[in-house]
Amino acid sequence: MDQTILKIGAFEATYTCKAIAFLVGIIAHRSIFIYGEWHLKAVAVLQAHLAIWAVILFPASRYLGAVGALQEGSLIALAYATGLFGSISVYRTLFHPLRHYPGPLLARMTKLWHVVRCLDSKNYVVMEEMHKKYGDFVRTGPNELTIFHPDTLVTIYEGNRNPFTKPAWYDNLRPYTGLNTHRSKLQPTALASYQPNVTTHADCLANLIEEQVGKPVVVNQYFYWFSWDVMGQLAFSKSFGMLEEGKWHYAIKMLRKGLELVGPFTPVPWLTRVAFAVPVLDTVRNFLKMEDWCARRMDERISVSSYLIGWSAKHDRLTKDLHTLYGDSIALIIAGSDTVAYTLVYIFYYLAKFPSELEKLRQEQKQEGLTDMHDFRKLQALPHLNGVINEVLRLHPAVPTGGLRETPAEGFEIGGRWVPGNTLICAPRWTISRLESCFVQGNDFIPERWYSKPEMILNKKAFAPFALGAYYCIGKNLAYMEMQYVVSSLVSKFDVRFAPGEDGKGVVDDMVDQFTAAPGQLRVVFEKRKDVVV
Repeated sequence: MDQTILKIGAFEATYTCKAIAFLVGIIAHRSIFIYGEWHLKAVAVLQAHLAIWAVILFPASRYLGAVGALQEGSLIALAYATGLFGSISVYRTLFHPLRHYPGPLLARMTKLWHVVRCLDSKNYVVMEEMHKKYGDFVRTGPNELTIFHPDTLVTIYEGNRNPFTKPAWYDNLRPYTGLNTHRSKLQPTALASYQPNVTTHADCLANLIEEQVGKPVVVNQYFYWFSWDVMGQLAFSKSFGMLEEGKWHYAIKMLRKGLELVGPFTPVPWLTRVAFAVPVLDTVRNFLKMEDWCARRMDERISVSSYLIGWSAKHDRLTKDLHTLYGDSIALIIAGSDTVAYTLVYIFYYLAKFPSELEKLRQEQKQEGLTDMHDFRKLQALPHLNGVINEVLRLHPAVPTGGLRETPAEGFEIGGRWVPGNTLICAPRWTISRLESCFVQGNDFIPERWYSKPEMILNKKAFAPFALGAYYCIGKNLAYMEMQYVVSSLVSKFDVRFAPGEDGKGVVDDMVDQFTAAPGQLRVVFEKRKDVVV
């Protein structure tokens, strides 16, 4: 009888513990986790839960033994998790301010569905599918709207007093203060001083290509070497030397491998924070090595009056801003180099695919009497050259789906619909810039739409390859200068065609979206022009 009473009492006590744990889970959601996603605190939250679990296990082991305590503790943890995630699911599905927006069912409760869909780093394909299935406004996360309306790009980016803010995701690239805190864009006056940097590396690129004349080459690496070398000179006053060495710099190899983490984990920033806290993945270790390399380069070059340190040095904040500068250097070389190289690859894809475009560029040079490619003012005024660049930027934006923003607390109207406050907004450039409602024959390569056929642009708001307003891409002017010079220089010296067996399909189909995009391999053959007059 006594043993039966003890068993009943033990059962009731155990049941009570689990019921309390279940209620605590609900309370934790309603009082704490309902306020945001807690992305940047993911590691601290995990550590706190493990600590509490350990506190429960230790005294229980004295009465139940180690195995019994572990079993009981696991059941209590399960009860807590059931209450917590059950409450989260009910709220997000039935009561959340975004509950009326269409989208995948799982997206109402978690972003993990998105991680699974992005394991192949094809988020631009996922977003295109969402648009076709659900329309212009799609709930792609518990607190996230993906909006395919052309007004979105202008609304969330433009204006120096724009109320939209950058969310926690941006701290995943590196744990430092974001770029754009006080640095202004590269103005034309400052840009002129970087022209020798561009021309020197571009001429080195041309020499490298000339050595491979008549041979099939994977042109991707040449363009990436060029753009990384230019940005290395800008960020550290020292080139990476890849064009001269003819091979990848180890730090850039580490960074490119590290960015492989960004594609799958972009939808769930807290996973990235956990991965960085426990660097067991090779991709994480590679990224951390690159961060360390950038920090050491900044320390070595701290006396150089470079673009990055100029503002801080002028305002006597160099020591205070040094930690931020480490992060800025990484952000700058990723954004600047990937945009230029990626775009150059696709420009030469179209030139190889459509030889008539190559001839149009040459005729333009001839008509303008362009005999010196170093005349940047003339390059900026060439309509077809800039039409080709803009058309590639439209069809192949270097940031296809990235660039999240958070609405102000009071909410905001976007594309004619009211969006609740503190909502994450995604505006996929890849899809928006191809909308037939904005561009006639939106999926076709037609450079003339940018100068002689303006009627083919129905809504120019859909074209925003670089950020606008307060988040204006500081390297936009430099990027255009690089592309204008490289394209003009190479077109004046070489013919280009697909390599034997190459049809260009892979460069498009094999593209991956890792915040910045990376094209598939493009194999071409350069031939020296027989009628070179420039």
